[in-house]
Order: sequence, then C-alpha cells, then structure tokens
Amino acid sequence: MNIKEVIKKDGTKVYRSNVYLGVDSITGKKARTSVTARTKKELKQKAKQAITAFINNGYTTKTKATIKTYKELASLWWDNYKDTVKANTKHSTEGRIRVHLLPAFGDYKLEKLTTPIIQQQVNKWANDYNKGKKGSYQHYDQLHALNKRILQYAVVMQLIPFNPAREVIVPRKKQTEEVKTKFLDKQELKQFYDYLDTLDLSNYQNLFDNVLYKTLLATGCRISEALALEWSDIDLKNGIISINKTLDRYRDVNAPKSKAGYRDISIDKATILMLKHYKNRQQVQSWQLRRSETVVFSIFIDDYAHVSSLRQRLIKHFKNAGVPYIGFHGLRHTHATIMLNAGIQPKNLQYRLGHSDISMTLNTYVHATKEGAKNSASFFESAINGLG
Repeated sequence: MNIKEVIKKDGTKVYRSNVYLGVDSITGKKARTSVTARTKKELKQKAKQAITAFINNGYTTKTKATIKTYKELASLWWDNYKDTVKANTKHSTEGRIRVHLLPAFGDYKLEKLTTPIIQQQVNKWANDYNKGKKGSYQHYDQLHALNKRILQYAVVMQLIPFNPAREVIVPRKKQTEEVKTKFLDKQELKQFYDYLDTLDLSNYQNLFDNVLYKTLLATGCRISEALALEWSDIDLKNGIISINKTLDRYRDVNAPKSKAGYRDISIDKATILMLKHYKNRQQVQSWQLRRSETVVFSIFIDDYAHVSSLRQRLIKHFKNAGVPYIGFHGLRHTHATIMLNAGIQPKNLQYRLGHSDISMTLNTYVHATKEGAKNSASFFESAINGLG
C-alpha cells in the first residue's frame, strides 16, 4: 500500500492512499478508491473496510437498488411501465395494483413473499369470485399475471433470486351462464328506427344523435372510433369510412389498439346521403359560431364529445322508443347480428369490426351463427335442387 503524507490548509497532517478494490463485476474495469485517515493504522483499517464493502456490494462500486418491500417494488415497476401503454390500459392497470395487489402484498418484504403465500391469496380471490362474494373480482387470473410480471421485474433487477409467483396454480373459474350479447332484434330495431324518424331534426342535438346512432348501426364501429372521426376520414363519393384512430377515456386521440383496428368500412347509399346532409348542416351551425369544424361528431364547445353525456341522452332515447337499453356497444352488436343474418362471411365481418382474431367474432356472435346454422338444411336443399 502506497501511503502519502498530506498537510492540509489548516496545518494538520493526514495520511492518504489510493486503494485497489478489485475488478468491478458490472463494468469489468479495475476499481479503486481514495482513503484518508489521521494515522497510518486508521488508514489501513479504512482500506480493509473499503475492500470488504466492495465485496459485500457484489464486487462493484455501483449503487444497488434498495427495494425491500413489495410496495416499493410495485412503485418502481409502475414508474417504468406507466408511460409505455395507452391511457385506458394505464388506468386499468393502476386500479388493479391499488385495489387488489397492494392490499394483498404491499407490506411484505420481498424475501418473505413466498409461493405458498401467493398461492393462498390467489385461492382467496378465486373462492370469493366463484362463491359470488360481493366485491370479488372476476378476472383474478389477470391479477395473478400482473403480480407475476411485477415480481419478475424484481428478478431482473436482482432484488430476488427467483420469481415466487411462477409456480402458482390459478384455480379455474366456476362455470356460469353464458353472458348474452346485448343487441336489438328485428322488431326492436324497426321500432327504434321508427322512433328516430319522429325526432324534430331542426333541433341540432336531435340531428346529432340521429346521425350518430344510425352511423353506428350502419358501420358497427366502436363509439370511441366514431367520436374520433374527422371529415377527412370519410370518402362520401365512394362511400368509405376509414378507421385509423380512437379516443381514450380522457378524450385523447390514440392509434387503434391493434393492426386490425385500421380498416375501411363501406357504407350504404342512405348513410352516405344522411352524412352529406349532416355535414352541410354542421357547417352552417359552425359558421354561426364563427368557427370551422373538422370533427364529424363535434359538440363545438370541446375538441371531442363526452361519452358520459352522450350516454345519458342514449338512455332517454331508448326509453322513449320503448326498446331495451343496450348501450353504444349494443348498437355495434346489432350491426354485426344483422350482417351475419344477412349472410356475410365471418371473415369479412371480422375485418369490418376490427377484430384481430376470428374466434372473437364467432364467440361474440354465437347467437347469430346458431340462427344461421338452423337454416343450413334449407341452404343444402336449395343447392341440390339447383343441380337439376
């Protein structure tokens, strides 16, 4: 050890040495540190302490993460995750962590969070849901998946040696009655259309609602896609609506959630004519407000419409029409049911709806495919008779 004697500005004498610690396990470079003491004996003790600290830190001088509890881990993971996803996903994920994961695991020290503890909690989530307990969460499998992802992050950060959630078995969900897709049947749809035709369309709000509902029924697009539409997305000459964006819950414009969300939807002549008249009327309305408008379903006072306020008006219209309330998504389901009953190929409907997987289309509209299956015999009969 090379020890230097140093006289400080105040005249006191100290001893200093440049201590070799070893090869840093992270950088691969030689690690050194400077040690200062009042005596040579103290200097040698400090040098030994520096080497011991280097070894205990994993043969590195780099600062290691000091995350000790699950709550701290979840916070660190969230800080790195939150800006990588869209607003809706961000909101739902934050809610699952806050409402479910932190109450279950937040206070645990990471080294104490074992597979049996996690298994017990997953079992509780499953039992609560399968027994119909109030406040239970249906998608407990997603809670487990999120927890496993957070703990895997701890493994990557070298905070724990292995992921204790990896071997947990998720109990199966209790078989429940098939959730029925909400849609308007033929009679209800006719009743709803008849009602819309009675609205006073000189009232701009009535016109807005009428055009919105009929556009949703004619295209099957999602309400978040319809409200994001601009006039540049609609080719009224060729009857094509291009879906290329969507609104999130905060009314920010986002790209569709998958590649399948990008699509061109053909529209019928009546819908084209309706949109032309509406565009002219909107233009007059916007001129009166001394503005121009590019958003199709604009409410003029904001960039985009509020789904919550539109939903309240939809509830009133359904009630006045004397048909069941099915929500905006029910209009999308109604469109799909009409198309399937009219004979559209499922693959073509998949594209029209923007589903990334055809099984989603078939499973969602199983009621319509079953109805079509009943007519299979008559299709075969017609085909055979046509041979002659």
